[in-house]
Amino acid sequence: MSVGVLFTQGLVTGDPHTVLGEILEQAEAADRLGFSAALTTEHKYSDEYFGSPLHLSYAIAARTRRVRVGTAIAIAPLYNPVELAQDSAMLDQLSGGRAWLGLGVGYMPVDYSTVGVSWEDRAQRFDETVRILRAAHTNERFSFADEIYSFDEVSVIPRPVRPEGVPLHLAAWTPGGLRRAGRLADGWITNALMSLPTMAGMAADYRAAAGAAGRTPHVTSIRFCWPYRSREAALEKFGDTALAMARTLFDYGAITDLPGVGSSAEITLEEFVRDRFVFGTPEECVETIGRFRDEAGVDDFLMIFRYPTGPDHAAVLEAMELFGAEVLPALEVVPA
Repeated sequence: MSVGVLFTQGLVTGDPHTVLGEILEQAEAADRLGFSAALTTEHKYSDEYFGSPLHLSYAIAARTRRVRVGTAIAIAPLYNPVELAQDSAMLDQLSGGRAWLGLGVGYMPVDYSTVGVSWEDRAQRFDETVRILRAAHTNERFSFADEIYSFDEVSVIPRPVRPEGVPLHLAAWTPGGLRRAGRLADGWITNALMSLPTMAGMAADYRAAAGAAGRTPHVTSIRFCWPYRSREAALEKFGDTALAMARTLFDYGAITDLPGVGSSAEITLEEFVRDRFVFGTPEECVETIGRFRDEAGVDDFLMIFRYPTGPDHAAVLEAMELFGAEVLPALEVVPA
């Protein structure tokens, strides 16, 4: 098992220059504290997320020496696939072979309209992009032809450090997406707020698809995380922002497994602490992570310590320090 960090800030967090500097400082802390990864994410049209995850990953790579760097996730259909192959290969070379590419289809049409890409054919575009990335990273030259893309004798320069290319992990929470992850990817990425029972069921479907394709399954779970020594302080720093983020994601359509909940106003913090958040004392965090590992077969975790609207930078660094000192050693994590 390994545990990395995922950054999810945007304009609402504060002045962009300041916030980006704070992300880099948190990435350096992750590198120093024993986390396995320092990854980025995106939306193309949102004040809550920055929209250039690979560019930020280049900066993180330059400021770190050990952690994996890359995305969880980049919205793959929004990119020219050969350019995405080149950019991720460049990240792999710059980082000395540490690149890790998490890709997704996305769930907001506005991300597509912002960059002028069709929403209707997104699944086919995603499928072809993943196959092109694999071909580009594992061949000196390649040709490709399908419904959307056609390339003849293309070469990606530079190639990735590893002959098998940059690891490709796919986010999904639909039956078709889980089958695609099993068929094409090195692993499946959960969303950040699906419940443990939902994750366990989807993980089983994904593993079946990976087995049918002759691939070794690998499950990476994104979780919102807050370790604490004082519950009162944790609720003050984390509770309101965590609940606000959960409600926002519900309104976006990213949370679909809350039976009986008709509006975001009905969501409670207790519901998410029970089987979605990693929240509590170091001992409680270890126990929660263990349940996800044992019941859903999670191989790796990506922890979000900071929402777009908080907590503040100093509190995040303190939480990361506590997690690194008392949670990671108890988990017997695998170094990056």
